Amino acid sequence: MSLPGGFTSTRAAWRAAAGRLVFGVVVVAGLWLTVLPTGGAGRGGQLALAAAAVCGLLLAGRWAVAAVMVTMVATTSAWMLGVTADPFVLTAVALFVVAERQGSQRFPWWMLGAGGGVAVAALGLSAEGVENRFRGMLLGALVLGASWFLGVRTRQVHEEAAARSRAEERLRLARDVHDVLSHSLGTIGMRAGIAAHVPTLGEAELRAVLREVEEGARSSLAELKGVLQRERAGGEELSAPFLSAQSLAAQSLSAQSLSAQSLSAQSLSAALADTARSAERADVRTRLDLTGDLDELPAAVRTTVYRLVQEAVTNAVRHASATSLVITARAAADRVHLEVRDDGRGAAPGFREGHGLTGMRERVALLGGTLQLETVAPGFGITVTLPLATPAQASGLS
Repeated sequence: MSLPGGFTSTRAAWRAAAGRLVFGVVVVAGLWLTVLPTGGAGRGGQLALAAAAVCGLLLAGRWAVAAVMVTMVATTSAWMLGVTADPFVLTAVALFVVAERQGSQRFPWWMLGAGGGVAVAALGLSAEGVENRFRGMLLGALVLGASWFLGVRTRQVHEEAAARSRAEERLRLARDVHDVLSHSLGTIGMRAGIAAHVPTLGEAELRAVLREVEEGARSSLAELKGVLQRERAGGEELSAPFLSAQSLAAQSLSAQSLSAQSLSAQSLSAALADTARSAERADVRTRLDLTGDLDELPAAVRTTVYRLVQEAVTNAVRHASATSLVITARAAADRVHLEVRDDGRGAAPGFREGHGLTGMRERVALLGGTLQLETVAPGFGITVTLPLATPAQASGLS
């Protein structure tokens, strides 16, 4: 059972605060307490300033700017009194948080200017140990600059990752909607065109065509509803038995899974037979040649095979003006071989791939397979090889 979001975030905040506390104590032990006080501050003053710096660091979780100011003032005061060798490491941690949350490309030079003024004042208070203090202040400036740079870079990486994630999500959703609607709407359009332009259809045949159109429309709406439900659920797979949640590649393909009406309610071989029948209803003679136990393939592979066949059939019916179609699927011990060939007009040399073919390439690439497009005489064909071990499984991630 998952914990409430508020409790989880609170626990994470406490863990981060505990980590900063431990880090602060380590820095104080290594860079403060190892310096013997020689002035009037004494060990008590040293410990007080160290405690103030650590407490300031603890503010970074909620008030990062205040944490920077407190740690800087405490550390600078310690430098002025000669009771620390800390090159503003605690301040750098707080500054990293500021840069990560709201930093930009520009470095806050005002901060270096203020630090430089304080350093000059600190150096002017005593002539003793000026060289050591100068080296410490210079090192501190380098540490603060590096901290700001790393914080800004971390922020940029997060923003780039978020932008990439949004782009991939839009691409995946577009591919899903295309897969759901392209095949069924193409078949509906073909059957409706037959009903509208063939005057010899009798009443019984016309009603049969209309029933097929109705069934296709309902199936498309049901699949589209499934896609939208998955989106509202945050991409979680609704048909859990069908796609493996343990494989990263299968998770990437989870949004490509079919609705209950298309595949989770029947075997892959039955779904391919339905696709072949839909091509037959569009007056495209179709031969289906299935070899091996296709119904026992991994879930992501079954989904991909079905979608590839569906898209190839759609292209043959809608674009190729094909009269015949051959679908061949062979399951071996370690891979699946798929071929879909039609006798249509084929494709011109150097043709531009549309959304459907691009989506096919993306699906095959997710499983580490290969896709070849061929213009044969006559017609057009696709040849696909899919390994039964996804890239994630081969890496031991599943």
